[in-house]
Amino acid sequence: MPTEIGSTRWVLTLAAMTAVIALSIDMSLPAQPVLVRVFAISSDTAQLNLSMFMIGYAVAQLFVGYLSDVVGRRPVLLGGLLIFSVTAVASAASTSIEMLLVFRTLQGIGGAAVPVVTRAMIRDTQPAAEAARLMSTMLATLAISPMIAPSIGGVMLDVFNWRAIFATLAVAGLVLIAVAHLTLTETLSVERRLVASPGGIVRGFATFFTTPGTRLPLLIGCATFAAQFAYIANSPFVLMEEYGVSTEAFGLYFGATAFALMLGSLTGSRMLKAGRPPLVLIVTGTTILIVGGALLTIGTRVDGLGITGFIVPMIVFFFGSGISGPSATALSLEPVAHIAGTASAAIGFLTMFSGALSGWLTTKIGGSDPKIFAVVVTGMGAVAWVTAGTAALRRRRPPRSP
Repeated sequence: MPTEIGSTRWVLTLAAMTAVIALSIDMSLPAQPVLVRVFAISSDTAQLNLSMFMIGYAVAQLFVGYLSDVVGRRPVLLGGLLIFSVTAVASAASTSIEMLLVFRTLQGIGGAAVPVVTRAMIRDTQPAAEAARLMSTMLATLAISPMIAPSIGGVMLDVFNWRAIFATLAVAGLVLIAVAHLTLTETLSVERRLVASPGGIVRGFATFFTTPGTRLPLLIGCATFAAQFAYIANSPFVLMEEYGVSTEAFGLYFGATAFALMLGSLTGSRMLKAGRPPLVLIVTGTTILIVGGALLTIGTRVDGLGITGFIVPMIVFFFGSGISGPSATALSLEPVAHIAGTASAAIGFLTMFSGALSGWLTTKIGGSDPKIFAVVVTGMGAVAWVTAGTAALRRRRPPRSP
């Protein structure tokens, strides 16, 4: 039975669709050191398992957003989930690291449809403030996934092997196809769809980037996610190798930061419901980011603090991310509702590409060292904070007289 658009059940269904991406990343985290041993590769190469997924995921968004503006949201969502599920099976059957990287890239391409379409569906049907609130609710629900996914991945490694992780993702994808088919209705009417043309994608992106009010929130989202993905990609090596935690304990520590993200999202949702403008949430959240980064810089350099000096600042950082992230996305989409799919694709591409690049570069410069990792997180937090302050000053600046 179709779900009422805008209802709690509708939002939770969209969140479940998006959670498949978090599962794809977070369930495989405990397997990173295992892949190093199984395929006799370096940690840099093992990390490509995440980065190649994210690159495929980022690049594909450039096309699926525009495609959803042309043919509608629902067909693109269902097709993406199908590709995701099939390539998850292929990933589980991989016999070399090269095969795994190819299929993980294709899996990212299929998964790209999910966040692009869900954001566009919200923007199709909701004004900016309500869209920000619903995205906060989605992020809070989505945060449950990384709280439990590494633990699930760790159990599967102990009971089965790394292949079971990808087999589980395939099953999850097929279940979500059935749920989406039965409950989600089309949100983009035929008369509102774009007419396909060779230059349509380019014109859509040009419109997005040249429209006032889209760029600064986009930069905030990119900087914040770059820090988050640096943590996602490097946390197995930092926590398990540098601090010596077990696979099971890693899941708990990782879950603590995910819980902070969920708590920040719920806090942001309540602030929006109370009438706080999205820009206020962005400034508040990025201020918390810079505090978390400063604490991390100190905590990783003070002898005796150990893992506490690392994980507590990251909890603070993720709490700030939960407050600022959804509002930044909503503000970027606000001025371009007529090309919501293309705009969502641009946001998704640049955000995910920033994350993939950050994860890879952080590993290359020695991000498994907590001190080096702290420099990356603090730097990205500073970029987000300065950009938020700039956006606030521009919003307060009185218009020029003619």
